[in-house]
Amino acid sequence: MTGDGERQFPAGERQLFLDGDDLARMDGLRRVFHQPRKRGAVIRREPALGGNPEIRSAPVWDPEARVWKLWTICITPEELHGIAGLSGYHESQDGLHWYQPILKEAEYLGTRENNLVYIPMGDGCTAEILGAVYDKSDPDPERRYKALSFTMAPELAILFATSPDGIHWARVDIPPIASGDEPNFSFDESRHLFIATVKVPGPYGRSHALTVSEDFENWSEPEMVFHADEEDQEQARRIIAERLADPTLQQPVFNHPEEHGVDVYNFAISRYESRYIGFASMFYHTGRAWNDRNHDGFHHVQMACSRDMRNWRRLGERAPFIGPSPLGSGAYDTMQILGPSFPVVRGDQLWFYYSGIRHRWQPPKVSPERAAICLATLRRDGFVSLHAGAEEGTVTTVPFHWEGERLFLNAEADNGEIRCELIGSEGQPLEGYERGNSVPLAADGARQPVVWREREFMPADSESPVQLQIWIRDASLYSYWFE
Repeated sequence: MTGDGERQFPAGERQLFLDGDDLARMDGLRRVFHQPRKRGAVIRREPALGGNPEIRSAPVWDPEARVWKLWTICITPEELHGIAGLSGYHESQDGLHWYQPILKEAEYLGTRENNLVYIPMGDGCTAEILGAVYDKSDPDPERRYKALSFTMAPELAILFATSPDGIHWARVDIPPIASGDEPNFSFDESRHLFIATVKVPGPYGRSHALTVSEDFENWSEPEMVFHADEEDQEQARRIIAERLADPTLQQPVFNHPEEHGVDVYNFAISRYESRYIGFASMFYHTGRAWNDRNHDGFHHVQMACSRDMRNWRRLGERAPFIGPSPLGSGAYDTMQILGPSFPVVRGDQLWFYYSGIRHRWQPPKVSPERAAICLATLRRDGFVSLHAGAEEGTVTTVPFHWEGERLFLNAEADNGEIRCELIGSEGQPLEGYERGNSVPLAADGARQPVVWREREFMPADSESPVQLQIWIRDASLYSYWFE
């Protein structure tokens, strides 16, 4: 039984420091927000397909085929002469080097010698695969892959499809869900919950609603969960002014100060360990193009976290999680950045795949190499750390119950040390688990076991809640968990 204010930590579920909800007290520590390291483009323009690739998805690992699979947006509707869309299908052994199998599934530019796939819509029309996931628990192998797509006819909406292999798709026969053109899609395996966001109008322009399903057929009524606010607008005026004054960054073609502002171009929700995380592609619009209803501008990707997918907290004081690369760097993400759908866990790292686009409205002397699929990497659990310098700091959790026998930390302590103590329900250290008995951690590692001099395992009595107190000196702590 878990009492009021107590937490239940399942075995293997990492507890991060994205918010302070699980903390009772923190002294002498600084919360640090970390950005991933950019690795550059991994999929570039394919001239034979006539398009610059983008994604609103992330790679999926197929355990049977033992390859990573990824679906790209590579052909615009205008080029398809009325056909809704086709997607590029890619495979990789390592997530870095991608190849395009010749599938002969779709004809384009007079040939089937390509890697294009699609969702049949009837009457000769097709829909592209915007986001896909692998569902190992579905008893029907024909539904192993599940995807979200977007259609413009007869109305703007999202629809769903299934596939046995990620290549041959069948539309799910359910009513489409109204949406603008920037939906996103993920799968929470721990709850077997499919998660989709749809673009809707909001108080400051583009906003995003949430719809979920446990069976991929019955979806909840979309409810708005994320939009820009007045603080965003105040920041936007400063961010746009700084951008326009910086010659190292790609500049918009159109600039009308009275139209400066920001909204949320795309919002991706996914489960990561004990929280839901969101990647918000914030669009800083600088002015309308020639007689066009759309705006010029640029993107930053912000990060947010939530326990329920409805109440969100921005991380890093709304600083970019992924920001623009400078001109002259050879990078693609100089203007538009469409954020990752979800992080891909690769050992002790998180890999983020996103769309980098060099411009929104074509400036003079533009390169045909306009867009690419880009990669950025981060330490596992490395979004936020608790850091102490030479002066020691401490953090104490709220009371919790746990599953598992051992405590682990993800920490960078090779220039300092970290010690741990368990506090019982009476507020006193448990015998044998005092700070003085804690063997100091003094290494940099994403999975470091905590031991006490006479205790290697957690207490046998897991019915009584405990608190974890951690002392940190010249070190950074990213997460803790039990196994």
